[in-house]
Amino acid sequence: MRCVRPLARLAALLPVGALLLAGCGPPPGLDDDPRGPAGSGAPTTGASSPAFPPNTAIGPSGGPGLSPAEGAATDCAGQPDGEEVLDLLRDEEVLGTGAEAEVVEGPLCADTWQYAVVNVPDLDPLQVVTRGEDGDLELVTAGTDVCTVEVRIQAPPGIRDAASCVS
Repeated sequence: MRCVRPLARLAALLPVGALLLAGCGPPPGLDDDPRGPAGSGAPTTGASSPAFPPNTAIGPSGGPGLSPAEGAATDCAGQPDGEEVLDLLRDEEVLGTGAEAEVVEGPLCADTWQYAVVNVPDLDPLQVVTRGEDGDLELVTAGTDVCTVEVRIQAPPGIRDAASCVS
């Protein structure tokens, strides 16, 4: 019977373990920064983010470029308006009935989707993604990061870009 020392056995297994782990790493997209690379010019969602001027199309690069037919986000021209977004947030109990809130960006529309940023005193800006027609909005998501799987997969490119979702 042959006696193998425990250290020799361990030394023999280390290269095998290293090979097994060599292909491992973070899952794709896990290390993606939803705000985009530094200095990319991608819109931010902080209080200092500029509002998009009316009728500006936001394309996949975060800048003007796509027509509304191609999924760009443009000013909704009041259909829906900011008050409708605030009413929906109150109906869905995201905002309390007496909460002071103001839509400071948008709503921007692309197809039947909308994006807006709401300021609530003493809180971070609230991003809001909705869909549906004026007068019949459905809340998709609201929060400081709205890049959910549903938004990343189903929202038009302009909505994803306005929300700073990285594809």
